[in-house]
Amino acid sequence: MALKPAIERGNYVEGAWSMIGQTALVACLVLAGSVGAQDEVEASQPPSTRAWRIAPEVSHYRYKEPGVMTNEGTLYGIVGSYTFRSDGDGGLTSLISDANSTITLEGRLAFGEVDYDGSYMDGTPLSASGIDDFLFDLRLLWGRERPAAKYFNAIYAGLGYRYLNDDSSSQSGGYERESNYLYVPLGSRQDFDLKGRWDLSLTGELDVLIVGRQISHLSDADPELPDVRNWQWPGVGAGLSLDLRRKGRNVDFALSPFLRYWWVDESSVSKGYYEPKNHTVEYGLSFVVRF
Repeated sequence: MALKPAIERGNYVEGAWSMIGQTALVACLVLAGSVGAQDEVEASQPPSTRAWRIAPEVSHYRYKEPGVMTNEGTLYGIVGSYTFRSDGDGGLTSLISDANSTITLEGRLAFGEVDYDGSYMDGTPLSASGIDDFLFDLRLLWGRERPAAKYFNAIYAGLGYRYLNDDSSSQSGGYERESNYLYVPLGSRQDFDLKGRWDLSLTGELDVLIVGRQISHLSDADPELPDVRNWQWPGVGAGLSLDLRRKGRNVDFALSPFLRYWWVDESSVSKGYYEPKNHTVEYGLSFVVRF
């Protein structure tokens, strides 16, 4: 319900100028997350050795191909991660780093229903509701913790894989779409000590798309149509989150509002079809347990 015939393909120059503007927005988000500390705020204490982070979440999701279609709805999910820290005694991370380094394995699952507002391929307007969306994200991150630093108490980089399945095959003219992104996340975190057992963490992230692969099962809509596979590039993403945390003896709890963003340019042409440029905005709230 979103793939377009190549004869309607837009101009790459327009896409390039759009990417410049979107990249500027992303840079502002990362700057806000990384360097937003005030001079009078004290630096946070050294990070806890607690390794597990579990965060159920709810978010509002909006995917848009300007002038073509919009998917919008609510997603429910959970993010889980485990952080390995070097102990200097031959542990996993000490093989490749010093005592300030970390390796984090992080995964995210989310699902929900979205409403579609767009048109059939022939231009006939179409609206549909109850379309199933499923999202999976897996990341491996290498980081450096710097508790005494005035800015950037933690920095990290890594490799991520994001998969989104949007299945409208139960709708008239609908079909299953699979989005695959391989990307590099780059981020930083600033910590603040508040009074008592409370502290605050602000995290900003920039995501650089290495390559995207879009699979559109057009045969779901019409058996005479082909299943199409398109390569997508360039693309850029960003994330911003704020953790308000209550520290406990064995477990920490936090509320964390967040914002996530992606922009991806037009895809290559395959079998006469291409994916229009698009952007995704997702914002929500998670409840974090750290132990």
